[in-house]
Amino acid sequence: MKKGISFYFGYKSNPKERAKAIKDAGFDCVITNADKRLSRQNGSIRQQMKWFKKYGLEVSSLHMQYTRKELPYFWLEGKKGEQLTKTLIKDVKTAHKYGFSCVVVHLDGQYSLIGENRLKKVLQYCEKYQVPLAIENIDNKDVFVKTFQHIDHPYLKFCYDSGHGNVFDKEYPYLSLYQDKLIALHLHDNDGKEDLHTLNEYGTINWQDIATHLKGKEIVLDYELLLRNQVPYTEKECLAIVKKQADALEQKIQKAKQTKKEKE
Repeated sequence: MKKGISFYFGYKSNPKERAKAIKDAGFDCVITNADKRLSRQNGSIRQQMKWFKKYGLEVSSLHMQYTRKELPYFWLEGKKGEQLTKTLIKDVKTAHKYGFSCVVVHLDGQYSLIGENRLKKVLQYCEKYQVPLAIENIDNKDVFVKTFQHIDHPYLKFCYDSGHGNVFDKEYPYLSLYQDKLIALHLHDNDGKEDLHTLNEYGTINWQDIATHLKGKEIVLDYELLLRNQVPYTEKECLAIVKKQADALEQKIQKAKQTKKEKE
């Protein structure tokens, strides 16, 4: 299975050198963001793509551009909601241009017909450009569930965030209920109390359970970390640890596959 990591994972390093370090650590892919507000830490999306190509890194998911306070406006009348829609369509076009597997979306606020129609409009572009829209589980289960209840579209998919599941909806079976929609992963750990985006050694997630649910999926094991000053490791050491975590998860998945075959 291919393994990936978020291009920015908390270390304020030179982004070109970071791309090389990610490849040297053995990763195949990166997940990133096209938001110009992040250019100081990541470089522009065009620059990122040049570095990824130079060092032989593939791209998996592209995260939507947003700020948290803007998200509820997507479901309300007005210019702010319309602008979010335009930005999301732009992200879909960017994902198509550079070959990303999907655009990952956060949905927050209160579900409405206004937002539903906006999502359907975005999905028209997804179908045109053949770029799936992957809804991520965040801390608003209600709008997530209602989106899949009300919209049945082949390009509407699911991005499972392991850390969010462990903090916000530990008992809700996302991976069981939306298995057929799963297209992307944001893997990271936490203590079950805060969304830490940290390493497994500081978390409480049952990775065997996640492996069991992934045993039938061909999917990139993408890690979305934001370590900052949480850990006593250098950037290089952190990359080595995460790669080891990804390899261990793959082994668990393969073992779960074998166990299933033996039972059959």
